[in-house]
Amino acid sequence: MNLKTTPREGFLKSKGFRLHYLIYGGSGEKLVLLHSMGMDAHSFDEFSNSLKKDYQILAFDILDHGESEKPKEPVGLVEHAETIREGYRQLGFFPNVLIGHSVGGRIGMVLTAEYTEEFKGLVLVDIAPMDPSRKYTPPPPPPEFFDDEEDARKYLKLRYPNLSDKYVENRLKYAFTRDENGRLRLKLYGDVIRSGPFIDLWPYLEKIKIPTLLILGKESTLVSPATVDRMRSIMPRLEVSTIEGASHMVPQDKPVEFEEIVRNFLKKIL
Repeated sequence: MNLKTTPREGFLKSKGFRLHYLIYGGSGEKLVLLHSMGMDAHSFDEFSNSLKKDYQILAFDILDHGESEKPKEPVGLVEHAETIREGYRQLGFFPNVLIGHSVGGRIGMVLTAEYTEEFKGLVLVDIAPMDPSRKYTPPPPPPEFFDDEEDARKYLKLRYPNLSDKYVENRLKYAFTRDENGRLRLKLYGDVIRSGPFIDLWPYLEKIKIPTLLILGKESTLVSPATVDRMRSIMPRLEVSTIEGASHMVPQDKPVEFEEIVRNFLKKIL
């Protein structure tokens, strides 16, 4: 398989779990991509295909998403982070720059705090530590099935209203499977692990000394200005960028703008 035209797809066993991954490119500095809740490794496809000429890119399906294993019991954030770490170490993908969107960024905070020597930089995509006492309210569960692609497309546009047209089609291609009656169903969606990421991450942030970029969606309310100020006060190497017209789904809403900001950051630190 030609790595220059298609990603290399594989599975590995880590901490007892089966992890699915994609590798793009064959040379250059190493990047590890961790997607948001409800997405999968392919949700970075546009970014990965654009950067693969210059970097080696490893994108995981986190547990209970995409083609990775669905745990029988909830998995905590620290345990999940160790699962990802064993995975990228098996593949020799370190030191790397970790790019984590939402829950992927939470995993990244733990890893870059505890294993600084394995990272050259960190990109946090619309995510920050949250008050662990804050009650988590999960989003409404998706329908059990969809009659056809148009039905699924309507769901995607309602669930992610700012999603670019390319990523609507990307999700149709990779996020669904068909049942025995030919109806579309969402693949693993994170229901088992959804509550696991909500731990106090501020102590981890205080230990992160590597260059860090925080990218915010202008239309997202997940990270408050007060939180950004607190992050700046304890992370002297933090840069912050905001993308207009993007919701929490920054890489999928505004892929061109997202890529430009990340590329500029990578050029500065590598």
